[in-house]
Amino acid sequence: MSYGPTPTTNAPASSSTSTSQSSPYCASGSYADAVRKSLSTSNREIKSVTQAAQLPQVVHQRSNSTSDISGRQASACQPATTSQPSRYCASGSDTGASKGRKFTLNPNAETFIPRSQRPHGGHQHSKSPSGPEAAYQSSTPRTFHPEAKTCPPEALKKEINSAFAMLKNQNFTDAEKAFRTLLNGKHGIPNRFDKQEATVGLARCLKEQTHEKQMEACSILEELRLDGKLTRFGASNIDNLDLCLSLCEEALGKYLAAETRLLRLRKKMPNANERALCEPSHYYAADISNARLWQLMGKYTLAETLLLNLKTKLIKNLQSKPYSPATSKLRRHLNTVNMGLMRLWQLMDKHQKAELLMLDLIGKRPDDNEDILCRQSDHKDVDLALTFIWRALGKRERAERLLLNMSRKHPHDSEEILSRPTGHRAIDMALVRTWEEMDKLELAEKLLLNMSGKRPGDSEEELCKLCGHHDIDLSLAVLWQRMYKYMRTEKLLLNMSGKRPGDSEEALCKLCGNREIDLALVRFWELTGKYNLAEKLLLNVSHKHPGASEEILCKPCWQHEIDLTLARYWEVLGKYHLSERLLLNMSGKDPDDSEEILCKPCGNHEFDLALATLWEMMDKPERAERLLLNMIGKHPGEDEDSLCKPSGNHDIDLILARCWEITGKHERAINLVERGCEFYHSNEFELTLLKFSTGQEGFMEMISRYPESANTLLANSIHYFSLACQQIIQDTPESGQDNLHKALEFVESALKKYPPSAGAYSQKAHCLRMLGKNEQKWKEWFARARAFDSSRTRRAKTHFWRNREAAALQKLSNSKE
Repeated sequence: MSYGPTPTTNAPASSSTSTSQSSPYCASGSYADAVRKSLSTSNREIKSVTQAAQLPQVVHQRSNSTSDISGRQASACQPATTSQPSRYCASGSDTGASKGRKFTLNPNAETFIPRSQRPHGGHQHSKSPSGPEAAYQSSTPRTFHPEAKTCPPEALKKEINSAFAMLKNQNFTDAEKAFRTLLNGKHGIPNRFDKQEATVGLARCLKEQTHEKQMEACSILEELRLDGKLTRFGASNIDNLDLCLSLCEEALGKYLAAETRLLRLRKKMPNANERALCEPSHYYAADISNARLWQLMGKYTLAETLLLNLKTKLIKNLQSKPYSPATSKLRRHLNTVNMGLMRLWQLMDKHQKAELLMLDLIGKRPDDNEDILCRQSDHKDVDLALTFIWRALGKRERAERLLLNMSRKHPHDSEEILSRPTGHRAIDMALVRTWEEMDKLELAEKLLLNMSGKRPGDSEEELCKLCGHHDIDLSLAVLWQRMYKYMRTEKLLLNMSGKRPGDSEEALCKLCGNREIDLALVRFWELTGKYNLAEKLLLNVSHKHPGASEEILCKPCWQHEIDLTLARYWEVLGKYHLSERLLLNMSGKDPDDSEEILCKPCGNHEFDLALATLWEMMDKPERAERLLLNMIGKHPGEDEDSLCKPSGNHDIDLILARCWEITGKHERAINLVERGCEFYHSNEFELTLLKFSTGQEGFMEMISRYPESANTLLANSIHYFSLACQQIIQDTPESGQDNLHKALEFVESALKKYPPSAGAYSQKAHCLRMLGKNEQKWKEWFARARAFDSSRTRRAKTHFWRNREAAALQKLSNSKE
């Protein structure tokens, strides 16, 4: 398609750094300069084409009026040999300028009639010339109308800005339509720079949608990449192209390809050392994207080092140029880096570091009194982040107090005032989560009901009606699940899905169009034992059928959340072979591959970690150990000190310690967990260390060094439970009852004194079952544990005390027979 005259000169492509600064959302800056330069170039070409179309015998006299140049016929001069003025010559023209030149006039030309004397609106009609007279008509550029082939620059600029505004507001479907119209419409985009910008904008819209559209985005960008040149590192010189392409590859799970592309964009060699890789480049957007990608890949140490280096560089720039025009932009970048560091440290279980960082940002210190620490600052996002950190550290009362201050409430206010919404949804939802963790479920429920315009005394039908805010409805359904109000939970979720409880199985398992609601319904049906409904809906979400072959069932749908949910669900059902095959397909491996290939990381941290956890559950701890060591760059033949050095990845170290415990490498497991406690300051590592020592001779001496906490009480319960199981196995079923009662007392004390946990609920269920209590009673406590933390069903139950429990239960069962 022709877009009008192609400019001979394009607007100079700005560097990557400047691109991120001049946004296409406004008409100023590089975009406006490019449009002006393009227009001036096009006007020059129009004039040159018009001049080239004239016959050499005709001389034009240019009018000073712009309208004469663009739309009216130029006047020809009067010939010197004729005393009669030419009908084409304007009165008063200079005849001396054409002296000595001979002109041939068209004898068939129409007589000039003034506009005021023309009939029918002043238009002068003439026959289309043919033959010799056509040469004289060619002097007028009638057939060249650039405005008919190109969109007016102001309108084009407005359309481009409108499309980017839709993208910024996350209206991805509308933005996609707008970009496609611009690129494939009647007029198109004549300027190459604008066309590249629009193409990258279209790819950004597609990236946020389905797997197929993400693939299309990659294809579009790869094709556009051919139009530009490459740097010596292999990065495209088209602004934002490689950055957007890396994000598309990240969305498709191609983490290694995305990492390589970002390193090229940052002018780094993939085989460079850690110091060089983590040195900030001059491209902030690429640096921050690389840090986030490393976080997704589980390369926490690299991500942390890069973010810390970025922070140092930004602070240095701010200090050296405090009054620079770029100060506000640098401060925004620094805030982004700080919040990224905070989230990363939470993933690494370095909550104390995250707390210190957030307190420093608002001018507070950890040793300040409670009144100062819980006083709201001028930075709402930092205050909210601080409440998340305090919740993770178990400082829920402090988090609650800060949130109440942000809500202008007081802890001693009445329930009516406390459960009154503030109007700021993020604060209200954070308060709901905090009350849930503090087991103040009635307060959380009342606040959610008030936010949705309902009252606790309303009818069931009214309570389960949608309020119009998806996040509030979903939070209320999950809360009712915690409160064992299963009828309300199911009814509300079904209403959100557009279904009814009495619908057929086929209708109930039909997709509602919202993935989050569908997955919440899957988890609810799994919790309540409706496994057929849960599996069928989950397969429908992944576009599969229960009767399909194993090959089709285990084929990834490439929606990572859905694929991982399906793999973990099959683990719960004990369908380990299906789960393993699906995870291997997601990792690009085959069950028949060699051990070396199977244990090679695929580059996606979530896939690798899920596979290692599955192998631990499948009693393949050696394979899980090898994969985990490869993920952190270690080898089984290394010395003990190197193997037991924390990797910086909390989850990997924890699973690795469990694998070593299962395979009998008890001392190595203890060594890693002890060093992990010092490195991560993690409650989970502390509890794991206590669990590893339960039932052992040195347990009482070890636990005496710890102050009383929920962890120590739970560990004491597990210790006495393990001793009781051992007594039952070695002696008689009647023995061990005293230790079982002690185990029950400790776990009940933990539930009474401290906020509840899934581990405590589960441990109480184990004690009740071993004591021979009513089956419905102990099953209810297991259900509470699953409702509190659904992920616990996917954890390995291979600790030695679990094996002792199974043997003791078997002996009790045999004695009853």
